[in-house]
Amino acid sequence: MENETKNDTLDDIELVSKTQLKKESHEIQNLGKRLTALSTEKLSQIPLDESVLEAIALARKIQNKRSALKRHYQFLGKLLRARDTEAIFTALAQLDQSSHIQIQRHHRAEHWRDEIIANGIDAIENFLGEQNSADRQKLRQLWRNYSNAKTDARKTHLSRLIYKEVFQALAVDK
Repeated sequence: MENETKNDTLDDIELVSKTQLKKESHEIQNLGKRLTALSTEKLSQIPLDESVLEAIALARKIQNKRSALKRHYQFLGKLLRARDTEAIFTALAQLDQSSHIQIQRHHRAEHWRDEIIANGIDAIENFLGEQNSADRQKLRQLWRNYSNAKTDARKTHLSRLIYKEVFQALAVDK
């Protein structure tokens, strides 16, 4: 009877290999490196306690980029292993997702700017069909001014204004 009880408790224990432990340790250490590379604004969106934030601030200040920084990343990994990293990974994934959405929005704005410059009124009407919040009159005026511009500097300036107007219209509909 006693043997069966020992076997049951051994079955409940999940064995993790040394390789798996090292892999997880390296992942958490890389998480620390990634957190160090984030801007202060983005770092504030991630649930971190004071000691981890202090370690990240110190990592940014370290001048010796070789062994001292490597040891500090190991220390940061040690601090992170003692915490629930799932919340941190989730917050980083949300930051990556919002960054990806912003990049797509920039690409769409560039595409529509190029279309409006190349095709004029037709492209503006197509854009307005997709984006209800865009200002038709302002886009037409900017396109006319671009078409009549004589210098490259003026065309560049108006191209940026068209981009800005399209980008703002894309932001409103999201």
